[in-house]
Amino acid sequence: MSNTAKPLSIARAKDQLYEVFARRNSDEALTHVGSVRAPNDDLAEVQAWYVCDQHEWKEICLAPTNCFIAISERNRVIKVKEF
Repeated sequence: MSNTAKPLSIARAKDQLYEVFARRNSDEALTHVGSVRAPNDDLAEVQAWYVCDQHEWKEICLAPTNCFIAISERNRVIKVKEF
């Protein structure tokens, strides 16, 4: 194993999961279109535009999964599905 692989694996361990939402026009609601994993918001934005390029989106939004509040099961720890 080369020395260059170790920093990459360390960086990957710090990656955060982001949920991606998009809409094709102003009349549509935001729709969940996928997830990306990145070490920071800037790279998550780039990955979201790259991964979700199957349509010409008017708007793409993303948020780290730890920013979501589960309201269907209050007082219960919700585990986010990792991929």
